[in-house]
Amino acid sequence: MPRSGKGLCQAWLSALAMLTLGATMLVLPWQGLVLVPVLLLAAAWLVGEEGQVDAFPRREDLLLVVAMGLQGLTWIGMLLLHGEGSSGMENAWPFALAMVTLLAFARARIRATWLWAGLALGSLAASGWALWQRIAEGTARANGHEPLHAILFGNLGLLMGLLCFAGLSWSFARRERWPWSLLLIVGGLAGLLTSALSGSRGGWIGLPLAIWVLYRGHGRRLPLGWRVTLVAALMALLGSLYAMPQTGVATRVDNAVNSLRQYVAGDDEMTSVSARLEMWRGSSQLILERPLLGWGASGYQAAMRERGAEGEQDPALGRFWHAHNDILDAWVKRGLPGLLALLALYFTPLWLFARGVGAGSGEQRALAVAGTLVPVAFIDFGLTYSFLAYPVGGLVYALLITILWGLYRQAR
Repeated sequence: MPRSGKGLCQAWLSALAMLTLGATMLVLPWQGLVLVPVLLLAAAWLVGEEGQVDAFPRREDLLLVVAMGLQGLTWIGMLLLHGEGSSGMENAWPFALAMVTLLAFARARIRATWLWAGLALGSLAASGWALWQRIAEGTARANGHEPLHAILFGNLGLLMGLLCFAGLSWSFARRERWPWSLLLIVGGLAGLLTSALSGSRGGWIGLPLAIWVLYRGHGRRLPLGWRVTLVAALMALLGSLYAMPQTGVATRVDNAVNSLRQYVAGDDEMTSVSARLEMWRGSSQLILERPLLGWGASGYQAAMRERGAEGEQDPALGRFWHAHNDILDAWVKRGLPGLLALLALYFTPLWLFARGVGAGSGEQRALAVAGTLVPVAFIDFGLTYSFLAYPVGGLVYALLITILWGLYRQAR
């Protein structure tokens, strides 16, 4: 049956939203991500009241809404408590926007096809841009748009690559499996390349866990030939990235190992590794002083500067405005409520999605694996950097979780 004009418009709006998500994560200015929920809500509005897809909200939906809401409200509330005014709004509004986005999936049937297409094309474009920055522009590390920098750019590139690999269960369940599977595999490898060219080492710490999630989701269901091809391609890419001096991967890895050895040996030279370890030590001691309510954002910086002035740490560490660890940063600034809200933000979607890994149809497994990988990746990113201290980090996390959950609940 041919679609009505309104139905066709709704389909195009939802497709444009999914493509915009993949494009604006890295290639276009990140503020364009705001268009994603706007387009989805417009598509849902065109459906009308009679277009309700299924019961909303369910208990699981409410759990996700509560986790998002707690993060936003805690961010604002604790900053107000510390007398810092509305400075938390820029970090809180992404979670409010994500909660509203859930409404679109209750009224509009949205195809996951455009999500996978957007992620793969966006990952390929980001890797091309990273190559351009490293080769043509001669930058030391690919860093993307301002205010993104190498760490944010590289880790988000890695996440896009992992999400492309998550889509393989979906592509292999399709009639036209080969072109879609090849696109997702190339997009996944491109994400790894983007991460390597950025020189961001922290994201690779959690790569073994991410690979385990991917294997649990669909590794055993892939034909043996595809499994061998994927492993061979991954090993070849990682080996070539390390072996080629132009990528800088070997230098960055060797520097990290040497810096850790120097710190353990008591060397006072300040490196990126020793600076992080010292910031974690200082933040932990500040937490012990105010574990319940924290210090607030400005109070944290002032306390770190005071520690430097008293000789308890390198004075240069006082210029950093976050703790380079999401858990420590939430606790030291927003106290115990901030810590609990962050843990809920991580583990609520992880629990919701992980139950579907390895079960259901190909589309269901792909969305469950992708939804599991997002909190796994952000927990990993947050070990060595305060990823959610940036509005772009919170917006990407909130939108990905919400959209993947909306598609997953429809697929079920």
